[in-house]
Amino acid sequence: MGNARRTLALLALPVCLQAAPTVRVENPAGAIEARVVPGKEARMQATSPDRRIRNGDIAIVREKGRTTIRVQPPDGIRLNVQISLPYGYHLEARTTDGPIRVEGMIRRADLATVSGDLHLKAPWTFTRLFVVCGRRPGRFEKPPALKVRVRGPSRSNSEADAEWRLSDKLRDTDVTYGRIVAQAEEPGAVILEAMEVPDDAPVKPPGLASQIVNQILERRELARKGKQPRRRAAGRPAGEPIIVEGGIARFTGEVRMVTLTVAVYDKQGRPVTDLTPEEFEVFEDGVRQNLAHTGSGEEPFNLALLLDLSGSTRRDRKSMMAAAKRFVGIARPQDKVAVYVLAASIFQVVSPLTTDRERVYELIDAIPDVSGGSPIYDAIALAYAQELRQRPLERNALIVITDGVDSRLRHDVDASKVSIKKLRRAAESMNVLIYPVFLDPFRFVPPPRWAAEARRNLEALARTTGGRLFPARSIEDLDPVYDLVADELRSVYTLAYYPENQEFDGSWRTIEVHVKRPGVKVRTRPGYYAE
Repeated sequence: MGNARRTLALLALPVCLQAAPTVRVENPAGAIEARVVPGKEARMQATSPDRRIRNGDIAIVREKGRTTIRVQPPDGIRLNVQISLPYGYHLEARTTDGPIRVEGMIRRADLATVSGDLHLKAPWTFTRLFVVCGRRPGRFEKPPALKVRVRGPSRSNSEADAEWRLSDKLRDTDVTYGRIVAQAEEPGAVILEAMEVPDDAPVKPPGLASQIVNQILERRELARKGKQPRRRAAGRPAGEPIIVEGGIARFTGEVRMVTLTVAVYDKQGRPVTDLTPEEFEVFEDGVRQNLAHTGSGEEPFNLALLLDLSGSTRRDRKSMMAAAKRFVGIARPQDKVAVYVLAASIFQVVSPLTTDRERVYELIDAIPDVSGGSPIYDAIALAYAQELRQRPLERNALIVITDGVDSRLRHDVDASKVSIKKLRRAAESMNVLIYPVFLDPFRFVPPPRWAAEARRNLEALARTTGGRLFPARSIEDLDPVYDLVADELRSVYTLAYYPENQEFDGSWRTIEVHVKRPGVKVRTRPGYYAE
């Protein structure tokens, strides 16, 4: 009879930047466990060590944006409830003597127990925390590296009813996403456990960009010193690629392929879309390479759109949403489109890569009027890492609609942790074309120093990846840009080759792409580091 289960779907609501749905669990005697997981639907599972779950044991009340779960077995048996919550949901949990466990990157959690344990696992550098107990818990554990503020009686204090308080040491200027508030009268234990921000999280702190960029640069340095670790995957047939960092596929036989995205256009700047594989020549350090693959402009594209919704672009917000939809409309039916935003100083996924255009339009329309800081260099690194990094053999493009004013240029506290210099160095290993759509109100007057620097930085970054910058006086001035970007994407080919020199020692190798047809020009990244 024991440990019978019952699983129910609770609700499925789109999670964007809007007010998040809430799940409330009231379970007086049993445990409440909540985990944040990928997906669109909150789910509940109930178990009991005493008997099977029956109708009437649990009441579920659904309201707009809110679901309440009340555990009320007529015979008073103990039920345990497990909740799977998508990213962005809020949780309210109430119990008398049951333990509460919350794990993952929760948006907000409001927890209360009388005598149950509290077990909390979250990325604490990105999550605010406040716990108040009627007395000191019998056991308190935390990771050594986690700095918290504890106030209240010591073990030797005879005042059993004195409050014990625990809070984070994050500053008001720190960028945070989650918040956990917990109350307990006489808890047996308060246990804190740390975790990293998950790779699949649709919300990421800008500071995570430093880790991503450093990983790329550290791999390059290891290769230069001859310490690059060899990676082999058991069970893969010879020649099957293993996707790794930096736009290079590694093979089980240690043979590697280099992929290039190449834009080809004529003297008038019009795309050239009818080239044959025989018309391309690739030279690495002056040595001609044998092409293993040549993809035409008809191959599918992964097109990611990053919107800078910081305070400096707020006056253009309505027009920016319209522009975003126009750019999505550039994609062909076979292309996948993603939409990301920099909002509230945080990188957020509005829509992952998809071919469902109508769904993307709906999600863009649902973006509220938000603003915040402008760590745009961090956001660009995070946009690349979110999905494009895992597709180094595909055609990838990142369109960034921004005024380019990273907070670093004004020395603000919410500035990018990644400098433009480091981002450019890392971009040399990224198989993605970056196209900044630069909102430049100073095109016809001398710009201030910070505006001129913003443009130079984005132009240099685009050039490093083989992309180009598209200037506009304002977001309303983008009509010519849409066609230019569409033409640009149609002119992009994918070239792949196995380098003749298979000694990957971390050195820089220069790449030149030639087209035998007269009167055409080529744009691609200038080279790569042989990692």
